[in-house]
Amino acid sequence: MDGLPKKRARELVKHLEGAGVDCGLLVVQGTIVLRCPGAPYDDSPMTAFNETDLQNAVALNLLEKQRRATDSFPPAASHEWEWYVVRKTVGRTS
Repeated sequence: MDGLPKKRARELVKHLEGAGVDCGLLVVQGTIVLRCPGAPYDDSPMTAFNETDLQNAVALNLLEKQRRATDSFPPAASHEWEWYVVRKTVGRTS
């Protein structure tokens, strides 16, 4: 992959990195959503990007999928979701 797809994937990761600590990306009904801590979390659609940009960032080894659980009361109300976070690698350059 090269050119515009690679640039868009890196730009998506740059937005995620700039969003703050403990944020990630998920896909909701075909829309890329930035999810950050809030009450209990804050979702912001990222309409400038699409699922292809997200998958390209994964293919470039810039993002990794993780599972996240909510802490709610009662415990039976807790749930999990999968999201993408910036891959932590030693010596990674943008």
